[in-house]
Order: sequence, then C-alpha cells, then structure tokens
Amino acid sequence: MQELAGRLTALDPEASATLKVVSYFDTLVDHEVSVETLLRGASVLSGCPAGFRLGHGAGALRMAPDGRPMLPGAAGDWPAAAAGPGAVVWLERDGVPHANDAMILERLALAVAITRSRTRPGSGLNRAIEHVLDASAPEHDRAAAAAQLRLDPRRLVRAVARHASDPEMGHPNGIVSTPFGIARAEIIPAASDQRRPGDQDHREISGHAGIGTAVKPARLPQSWSAALVALRLADESSPIVGADALGTVLLLAEAADGASQPHPDVVALEILAADHAALPTLDALAQAGTARAAASTLGVHHSTVQTRLAAAAAALGYDPRTPAGRTRYVLARTLQRLRNAPPL
Repeated sequence: MQELAGRLTALDPEASATLKVVSYFDTLVDHEVSVETLLRGASVLSGCPAGFRLGHGAGALRMAPDGRPMLPGAAGDWPAAAAGPGAVVWLERDGVPHANDAMILERLALAVAITRSRTRPGSGLNRAIEHVLDASAPEHDRAAAAAQLRLDPRRLVRAVARHASDPEMGHPNGIVSTPFGIARAEIIPAASDQRRPGDQDHREISGHAGIGTAVKPARLPQSWSAALVALRLADESSPIVGADALGTVLLLAEAADGASQPHPDVVALEILAADHAALPTLDALAQAGTARAAASTLGVHHSTVQTRLAAAAAALGYDPRTPAGRTRYVLARTLQRLRNAPPL
C-alpha cells in the first residue's frame, strides 16, 4: 500500500492521499486502538472536529484537530455515517468539503465499527466468528474457533450474511469486514430435510439476507463466500436469496469477484444500459421466454419489443432471443448486478 501510494503521488496527488487514508486507518485497526484514538486520527487528517455518538446521546465524543477532546455534541446536519448498530460518526466541516472527507468518514466508520465489535461484551465470540469464516486462517485455528462457538463438527450449518445494522437472530454471530463492506455474519443450523435445500433455513430470517451453502463447520469459509454473493443479489423483489438456488451461477459469480477486470459481456451491458428501455426489455424476455410474452409483461406492442431486441442483439454481439443467447444474457446480467451492487 505504501509503495503504491508513493508511485501514485506524481500521477494523481488526490488518489495518493486517498490510499494513505485507507492505509492510515488500517494501521490503527491492526493495532486495536480505542475509539477516541480513531476520532483523534480522523480529526487530524481532516483538519476539522470529528464526533461519535452511541444511541441517543449516550457515549458522545468529539475531538478537535489539535487532538484534544471537545464538549459532547450531536451529529446535527454534519456529514455522518453509521458505525455499526446504534452508532454514528461525523465530521464537522464548515464550508466546502475537502477532497478526502468522504473517504475519511467512510474509513472512520468502518474502523469504529470493528473496534466496538472487539471491545463490547462477547468480543471473543466475534473474533471466533472471524476466524471460522476466514479461508486464509490455519485449519487448526478454524477448528478451535468452531469449538469456541460450540459447533458440532459433524453437523451441517450455514453462514448467513446480513447488513451490519440488522438485529441478531440468537445464533453465533459477529460483525465482519468484507471486500464489499461490513456485514453481520451469523451461523445457523442447516435444515435436516435437504431434499429442498435452504427452504427451512429461511423461516426465522427477516430483512435482506444471503444464505450460504450447507457445510460442515470446517468448510464455513465456502458457505460464507456463497452467502456474500447471495446477499449482494438480494433486492426488494427477492430480499432473501439462498446460494443453493443460484446453482452453477454461484461458481461463475465467485470467479468474477476474483477477476481484475469485468467480463466483456458485462461491459457490453453497461454500455447498453444507456438506452433505458434496453435492459428492462431484455429482463422481460429472459423472464417470459418469448418476445410476445415480454411485450405483454411490459405493456407495449410486440413489434416494439422486436425492434428493441434486434437493436440489443446488434449491440451485444449475440442474439438474446435464442436459447443460448438468453442464457448468455442471464449470466452476464447476474454478474452486472453483482458488480453494481451497493456497498454493504
């Protein structure tokens, strides 16, 4: 990170400063500093007061740019960000925001959320959750974490990914930092009836959630990876997504997450999205199966849909009206949704 920031300085000073903000807060989190220290760092970096409040006024803290504590205060109309359940942080910037204010606020919120999860009662369990879901952790460390969480190594469980602000469900859970933002990880027993995988596992879950695959505790990192994909595909029409229902799309999605560049089919959809009627028409076709049925779904004449689809086929380089083309579109559309999913 430090080397990359140095190389970027001559090319783009603003980008270099952004990377230094990320590196700065990562270092503070690695050293497990206090919330007060994080606030002090944010205030020094931004040159304006930084604040933190837990609940309705309780635990309010403010730090001045010189590093000294200030009288408690409220977030008011200052730019603010949620820092875990019931917590908020803010920067008290007068006038025009500086270039890195948004990044400082984002990293401060993330760092405060992680720090609070470590220091609140049950933080040992939170660290056990982090270990048992970490694919890079040694196998014996994950086994010890599973034992601390009282997971039977012979029974199937599922990792559930939810938004960090969502309430706990009463199972082993914790706040985990992911490449897509902060998430609440919860480990639930897998349903005993695996003939319809995942159906019974959804009953107690509310809000948006991704349900991972059913695995033995030793393989929870795979279930967690699947749960994160599923959560990022959840929306208002399908708030709870089970990884089992994704089938082989799950493998494709996980491979795409590891790629440095989006697939050309995804890039083509991004360009096509400039025509506001194109993707809704293609989505209707994928769902309905025929152009005439898609026209009925959209409430337009079928000749209009045919014209749109012909234009889309020319832009995409394949014909979404054929079975193979429709499959190709559905896969590309899923990857595009993952790429454009909002941060957790």
